[in-house]
Amino acid sequence: MSPTADSCSVSIIIPCFNESEGIESLSTKILPVWQQLNLIRKTELIFVDDGSTDDTFAQIQHFFGEQAQIVRHPKNKGLSAAIRTGFIHSRGNIICTIDSDCTYDPQYLLPLLNLLNCADVVTASPYHPKGSVKNVPPWRLFLSKGLSQIYRIVLPQKLYTYTSMFRAYRREVLEIIPITYPGFLGLVEILVEAMLHGYKVAEYPAELQSRVYGQSKLRVARVILSHLRYLTQLMKKRFIKQKKILVYK
Repeated sequence: MSPTADSCSVSIIIPCFNESEGIESLSTKILPVWQQLNLIRKTELIFVDDGSTDDTFAQIQHFFGEQAQIVRHPKNKGLSAAIRTGFIHSRGNIICTIDSDCTYDPQYLLPLLNLLNCADVVTASPYHPKGSVKNVPPWRLFLSKGLSQIYRIVLPQKLYTYTSMFRAYRREVLEIIPITYPGFLGLVEILVEAMLHGYKVAEYPAELQSRVYGQSKLRVARVILSHLRYLTQLMKKRFIKQKKILVYK
């Protein structure tokens, strides 16, 4: 079936920061998925070069110049800002965000979109009992999995993975939920605030792999401190809410 004017449109946002080495590999994995989706839905690719200091922008132009919309930040603004920029430039009523380093296989977009039929947000979930990790550095696994377990304790809707960027959203969610935190914390904020606003979040078991090209942009100490501050605010917010409920009773 070919896409029609009434078919559901999808925007795939791919933030990049100094990912020059991996752009060619990304093209071999994402373009077949994009072509497959285009058979049934109008699908657009949106790259956001977040102030790269290498030749990431040139590589994106070379491998995706004819297929994608490419937006460029003059300076690095962080991951959540790049996603917001991509969203501003998007047209789809379904928004997908994926990692440029292919730590999640782009093929996972297909089942994520299917699950969106019964949810508002779907996230890839390597820590789900049916998910897995492969060759991921122990420090990253400890950080990501540990934070997800803490959020699971604090929040009413229990997920296994809160830190994955590989997600699909109904457009309404990103229109309503503001991203106020920079960097990787902004990704968790979107998911948490969506849950607190009553949106349904689903998980798809996925395999998380170690990146092959480039280096991780995580700054461990900074990430831990920012998440602990946010968790403290969440616990205060929940305590105040529970106190008000008891008062009204």
